[in-house]
Amino acid sequence: MTLVCPKCFGDRAISRRIQEVRPQYPDEKCSFHPRNKGVPIRLVAAMVDDVFRYFYSFGEYPYAYSEQEGDSLVFCVGDITQAEDEEIARALADQLIEDDEYWPQNGEQSFYADDQNYVRHGFNRNHRNDNLWRNFRESVVYQQRFFNSNAKDLISELFSGVDAQRDHRRQSPVYEISPGSDLGIFYRARVLSDPKERARAREEPASVLGPPPKRLRKAGRMSPAGIACFYGAFDLETCVAELRPPVGSVVVYGKFELTRPIWVLDTTRFEAPMKPQSLFSKDYLRKVEQWAFMQRFMEDIAKPVSPTDEHLDYIPTQAVAEYLRVHHQFKRDGHQRKIDAIIYRSAQLPANRNIAILGEAAEVGNEPGLRPKRQRETLAGASLPDSMELFLTESRPGPPPAIQAIKSSVTSMRVESARYQTEDYFEITSDDVFPF
Repeated sequence: MTLVCPKCFGDRAISRRIQEVRPQYPDEKCSFHPRNKGVPIRLVAAMVDDVFRYFYSFGEYPYAYSEQEGDSLVFCVGDITQAEDEEIARALADQLIEDDEYWPQNGEQSFYADDQNYVRHGFNRNHRNDNLWRNFRESVVYQQRFFNSNAKDLISELFSGVDAQRDHRRQSPVYEISPGSDLGIFYRARVLSDPKERARAREEPASVLGPPPKRLRKAGRMSPAGIACFYGAFDLETCVAELRPPVGSVVVYGKFELTRPIWVLDTTRFEAPMKPQSLFSKDYLRKVEQWAFMQRFMEDIAKPVSPTDEHLDYIPTQAVAEYLRVHHQFKRDGHQRKIDAIIYRSAQLPANRNIAILGEAAEVGNEPGLRPKRQRETLAGASLPDSMELFLTESRPGPPPAIQAIKSSVTSMRVESARYQTEDYFEITSDDVFPF
């Protein structure tokens, strides 16, 4: 039996993992460094197997009678593990060949072989998490939309540990935004053709420019109808572009600011490379698959959607936002936290970003000293006399608003022109599908 020790491999993650299991073999000595305690090489082969299968595949034959592309198994194994010498790499390759399970009678071919060359590739975008996402979309859109435990399990698996991810600058995609910070100011706008409504927006920006009352809330990219969500942009240009106002219309916009810290999931952080780490770090494959999935998810939630398709296309992202707001928890600074908002790329201006602030954090108030207009919302959705309001008005005490409108920022503008970016569209006809 061949035994190896931490000194056999330059990859630090492999060395650490050997050290972790070495106490289980107190009397074994390394076959290559007899003074050191060793562990069976099959344990290292098991570590290498999943990683090698994920990042390597058989080399191609570019043309007939050409040599196979790639490098030998011994070279590739020695390269990714940083084996001290070829003898160790040879022993590891032999163990991988010995442990390879396949069934020739079913036409299966061994993956590890000395007569094969292998080529390395990057992230596999067609991985297991993409299948989970497809299953989740299918489940909530076409099978069961409410009380769907299967969908919850799928989405929980997809987003588990997302707060522990780091990009190449060691930045987390989950972070806190504080009042007064650069990211703590947002823009919102509305098309208001009625001068009276524009005047009311200047006096009551929270009521007019903020999220609408419960019964008037329409379904959006991150929220189903009736659920509070504050959609904002970090700059005015993006804010107006997302509104898609008609030429000649009057747009009223205003600034809003945070009054308390919120925790955000910034999907745009996944545009950057993942934090460099060993392929053999614990959970590396899960993390790299999640990173690749989040890149795909980031594209999905930012893509333009036709108004006629919004109802179905928004359901998966609405479900994700609700899961993150209600169920997903993570630990930071010794406290259990929840995600209050999601930052994502603008569908209209892809270089810029939007924010969707969810649930209770989406409630908007006025600046201190500005007396808001008294709003009455009854269970029947109708206005009532003061004498009846006390008995029939729904009362929901809750935390103070996390966002406040900045009255002095409210401004009107007229839309003079619009720009459209287009691309060729191939229309599939029945003759294309069935040419005969």
